[in-house]
Amino acid sequence: MWTNNVDFVSCVELFNASQDKIRIVTYFYDAPTNKLASANKGAAPDILAGSYLQAGIEKKYFENLNSLFRKGGPLLREDFYEPLLKACSQGEKQRLIPVSYNLPALVFYSGNYEKLQGATMLSFDEIKEISKKYNAKNRAGVYTSMGFGPLWSNDFLYLIFKDKGVFFKADSQTITYTENMFEKSVVYAQDWVNEINEGVKNEEDFAFKYLYMPFYNQARNGRCLFSFASSRDILSLPDDKTRDLDFRWICNDGKIQIEDDFVSVGIYTKSKKKAAAKKFLLWLLNEKSQRKILERKFKMNLETDSFGIAGGFSSLKNATEKIFPLYYRVMISNTPVAERLSAPQVFPANWERIKKQVVEPYIMASCAGDDSKKKSINERYADFLASEVK
Repeated sequence: MWTNNVDFVSCVELFNASQDKIRIVTYFYDAPTNKLASANKGAAPDILAGSYLQAGIEKKYFENLNSLFRKGGPLLREDFYEPLLKACSQGEKQRLIPVSYNLPALVFYSGNYEKLQGATMLSFDEIKEISKKYNAKNRAGVYTSMGFGPLWSNDFLYLIFKDKGVFFKADSQTITYTENMFEKSVVYAQDWVNEINEGVKNEEDFAFKYLYMPFYNQARNGRCLFSFASSRDILSLPDDKTRDLDFRWICNDGKIQIEDDFVSVGIYTKSKKKAAAKKFLLWLLNEKSQRKILERKFKMNLETDSFGIAGGFSSLKNATEKIFPLYYRVMISNTPVAERLSAPQVFPANWERIKKQVVEPYIMASCAGDDSKKKSINERYADFLASEVK
């Protein structure tokens, strides 16, 4: 197995111990599909597992797995989150199978329940309205409390652009995006900053004074109402750090965006051990196995390292809805609703680095009115590509 997700090491250990017919060895690569192009004959993998594998579908890297979804099983399509299954397919062919995913959320102190006005999810407009009511200033007109500021988080700004329909595409030389929606998203974010928090400087000064601590303490200390985090960050925390905290999923038009790096698994088309590889996939994508994975994680005190199955919610609806709350109590009132989920677009294998080093800083500079925004996204991308070569 080649993977960019270390959690598969533990899964493989459990699988190997569960039977004596097949033994899987794992190798870690940042971008497993990119590694395939330079793999020596006989050194290629049988299984690829991890994030950002979807681009490999067009390159015909993955075996058709429709045989696993024949009528009557062994896998049933209705057991999985449909948007993820579709994101892992090519037409009618299931090239990959989703394993896990994460969602964006806002964390808050549970003593502030009444301020949420009964919301079970939070849209951008609801976040703005609730945040404005929480804002407070001292006699000098300086903010002493602020509900939430979009400029506090690169990831949150990126989510706004994603939810507003901005699509990014990165090839070997350039990054393109839907420019009209990008400009509309910049205006939306700037209007939010100016109307709710009275300007960029107020948000930046407030963050400098009060938000120098981890996200779970930001929400707890009372200065801000919300802090932004991924489900993986929230649910990987020990109970003592989340006991008085809660969270709500962020939605737009009733949909919750699945984070870009959802995890999938597939079989390499040139594998000579496809039957054995399929046995692992069937073992992994089984509720009983996933319960054992979670049991092992908690018994060995591995829950502080990562969350759930391969670092996220299970792609099996029943596992997420019925098994996960037994181990993650804060999920009892925050179980993802299958009908609300929306899968991300296809990204290149190194998208996480491109997003963090190029796209998100460009978005932040554009929204904050920073002079550095004069540096175009492709100038930033050229710098990134040069650094990758080094």
